[in-house]
Amino acid sequence: MSTMDLTMLLNGVDRGADGPARSALRMVLVEGEALRLPPSRMRVSVLSGTAWITQAGQDTILQAGALFDLSAAADRAVVSAIGTLPLCFEMR
Repeated sequence: MSTMDLTMLLNGVDRGADGPARSALRMVLVEGEALRLPPSRMRVSVLSGTAWITQAGQDTILQAGALFDLSAAADRAVVSAIGTLPLCFEMR
């Protein structure tokens, strides 16, 4: 399994004139890939595929159209793609 750290990806990235609170970051993962998210409050919106989100020891499976609010107070979350379809999701 390949795991990337989003904190490193976002380091120095300008997310638009509206700032990080308004502009969405869209990501695509395929089966076997995982993304470690920074410890901050954000909303994950699954656009297609199936997401497996783990945060603070709790696992959540999300299908296309589902939303999930991450807690800034909890541990860092990890998002993984499961199934044969690529996972496309946005974070705000």
